[in-house]
Amino acid sequence: MDTMAQCRADGCVKLVFPTLLGEGVCLDHYLERVFLQMGMAMEMCQQGRPVEFGTFDWLLSQGEFAAATLANKNSGATSMHRTRLLEVLLCLSNLSEYVRHHSVTLAVRE
Repeated sequence: MDTMAQCRADGCVKLVFPTLLGEGVCLDHYLERVFLQMGMAMEMCQQGRPVEFGTFDWLLSQGEFAAATLANKNSGATSMHRTRLLEVLLCLSNLSEYVRHHSVTLAVRE
């Protein structure tokens, strides 16, 4: 695995995967952020509060990252990372289905 930077999360010494250079964090901190954002979005949906379109769009794009990382056997992802990436796909599927079946408002920032 060709890594180019150290994770910018406080106190973390792990290296950043090349595919996460834009995020600037290691895979562990990236997954932590994705699960936090998904949890907040689902909670807002369940409370009938609008979810920002940008947040929802960003979450959906993480499915592409998860699928690409899972497909790349040389990604450097551990077995635990691969399991969590599968969880990302499942959670995104659940969130998408929830939005599809309920009256969820996507808010656009002005």
